[in-house]
Amino acid sequence: MLKKFWQSLAVVLIACGLAPTGNAAIYISGHADIAAHFDAGALHIGLHAENDLNLVGGGTLPAGEYEASDIMIGVPGTGPFPGTGVPRPAGAIWDFLGSPGELVWVLPQNSAADRPFLGLGTEELLPADGWLSPLTWTINSISTVSGDIADIAVWQSDPFGGLNVVASTRTPTGPGNSWTQNPLSHEHYNYGFNGEGIYDVTFGISGFNSTLSQTFNETATFRFVTGSALNPAAVPEPTTALALASTLTAVTAWRHRKNRRSKGVKTDATA
Repeated sequence: MLKKFWQSLAVVLIACGLAPTGNAAIYISGHADIAAHFDAGALHIGLHAENDLNLVGGGTLPAGEYEASDIMIGVPGTGPFPGTGVPRPAGAIWDFLGSPGELVWVLPQNSAADRPFLGLGTEELLPADGWLSPLTWTINSISTVSGDIADIAVWQSDPFGGLNVVASTRTPTGPGNSWTQNPLSHEHYNYGFNGEGIYDVTFGISGFNSTLSQTFNETATFRFVTGSALNPAAVPEPTTALALASTLTAVTAWRHRKNRRSKGVKTDATA
């Protein structure tokens, strides 16, 4: 309980500009997952910080559980911060990511010290609780808050240059930009944007619980900040009222951690 209080306090101090970030809270390095859990009869999606997350402008956000609205996700370019985009690779195989030669900003599926290592987690959905079948993730939408109009793509690369594209708002893949993931699992993907700006990306998840004989669905919107938009002056500060509302949400939400610990699942694992 005390640890959760300090996590919640960190969110409000950062959002109110009282922590040493210099701007709204943007996660810029460290390991976190967009993670699903089940609580109070419903699926939920939030951000699970596997370790302390480094923030733009300095400071850290403690490891733990956060709502999607508590923190933004930074996508820097290459070179001196905030960096520049890299040209989209040649070949039609890359059309899902952008036009030939277009600049793109990418979070890689492999860990890199200078950018977020962002995964997708279903580790809290346990077979013993009725989660026996693969769950379905979906990229529902991307909307531009400011900057360039852009698309998002999600894919995995293999060591031989093969690509497994699971979602692209530019050239939709599969059944509506959807893909599956087993319960009690953890996956990493590349996330690419073909624009510089601030973007709201809505993720969805659905799955069938055999114990309850019911299909559950949930969505959550995460804000990504790419390229030069990572300049503190470009990112809108939340109001104090919104920051306090965020803290109240963080204090009352994600009660599942107590349930998770009671099942013997480690809550602050590192990669």
